[in-house]
Amino acid sequence: MFLPGEKVVCVDDVFSEAIKKFYWKLPVNGVTYTVRDLIPGIDPSGEPGEMCVYLVELINPCSDKPPYPERGFKAERFRPLQTDTETESLLDDVPKEMPEVVAI
Repeated sequence: MFLPGEKVVCVDDVFSEAIKKFYWKLPVNGVTYTVRDLIPGIDPSGEPGEMCVYLVELINPCSDKPPYPERGFKAERFRPLQTDTETESLLDDVPKEMPEVVAI
């Protein structure tokens, strides 16, 4: 699996419209990101799910289900950066300032 600080490339950026409403930013296919953390995920029903990746470049709102983790992405949507010749894509849509998140 991935380690914090590791560079990964998005290989699956297909999200349903129902899921998109829960995120501020989604990963884009072919773009390189940096792993911030990797934790066991929680599926929409609140049950433990697959491994969840948090990315340095994308910060999203927290879940409304306890323990209220930040919404992350399935690890299977990414692969490790494999060669030194792969370059990082510019993230024009990443905001310069992140919106303030208020915990309730």
